[in-house]
Amino acid sequence: MLVLSNEDVEKLLTMDECIAVLEELYLDLAEGRALCSPRVDNLAPCGVDGAYYGFKHMGGAWPRRKIQALRINSDIITHPAHEKKLRRVKLPLAGGRWVGLVELFSTETGELLAIFPDGAAQRLRVGATNGLAVKYMARSDAARVGLIGSGWQAGAQLMAVLAVRPVREVKVFSPRRESRDAFAREAREKHGIDIRAVDTAEECVRDVDMIMSATSSMVPVLQPEWLSPGIHVSCIKTQEVDGKFLGSCHRVIMHTKLQGKQRDNILPGTPNIIPQHLKGWWNEDGFRWAEFTDLSDLIAGKAPGRSDNREITCFVNNVGLGLQFAAVGALILENAGKLKVGHQLPAEWFTESVHP
Repeated sequence: MLVLSNEDVEKLLTMDECIAVLEELYLDLAEGRALCSPRVDNLAPCGVDGAYYGFKHMGGAWPRRKIQALRINSDIITHPAHEKKLRRVKLPLAGGRWVGLVELFSTETGELLAIFPDGAAQRLRVGATNGLAVKYMARSDAARVGLIGSGWQAGAQLMAVLAVRPVREVKVFSPRRESRDAFAREAREKHGIDIRAVDTAEECVRDVDMIMSATSSMVPVLQPEWLSPGIHVSCIKTQEVDGKFLGSCHRVIMHTKLQGKQRDNILPGTPNIIPQHLKGWWNEDGFRWAEFTDLSDLIAGKAPGRSDNREITCFVNNVGLGLQFAAVGALILENAGKLKVGHQLPAEWFTESVHP
């Protein structure tokens, strides 16, 4: 059984590879050849002032690669406000670290094949998902990007759009000047691109072909007045947009309609569960889910990404799929075998002689 670190995973994955393997997965998903287990969040008191405990689990089986994935997170969650806007922040209370794991199982033998932290893998799979939406929805000549956010996920969004479009200019905005300046500086050094930090969100989205939002905000970030003919917009969570914004777009693609958002199991008496976590446009009565297409159907050619160069398109990465970790995990296993990366533990430690 293979054990890998985040540092190992970073060596084993590229954005181009992640985009390619997820594209293959979504084709199978569209044809009913892959199985998703829904995301479920169990929320309970934790004894930390202003926080609660969250246990997230999701999974999926991809028979083509003979892989079943399970992704779990064990978190202490808070909702601090910045400039009166609530965010979702996990506290690193496990010895100054966080707890997130992916387990990969063989669908042929049932055995556990690998365990690795979810951080590097989940970052790239989120970026690759939105990158696929850009590939199928943005104008072919789209080359100017307005990036809202300057954190861990924003970096992956930038890598993804660079992989699928001939980007020549990037503007980045986030509320903290030092964060956006550092992001722009590091991106210039890493990618050799024309990127600059700007002082307002309005300046960031002015005269661009694509707007990509990658924040931890629990309230809408994207505004309808930012939309212009031919633009493509994407976000990494439902709270970054609202029904009014989506109604201003000509074409909206959802990551998946298998579930609008995670299923929350909340122990009565759990403190600090904010309304934005429980309710939004995605579960309002009468919301027009039927009008939207899944990303998998878009990739399979069952729906168009855009009809012309003036159409306003939007991709909403409404909820993550544990199935994505089966695809990315299969790639990690394949590359780890080629490069001899990771530590092997005895399979006997993770199997039993007693019939369960």
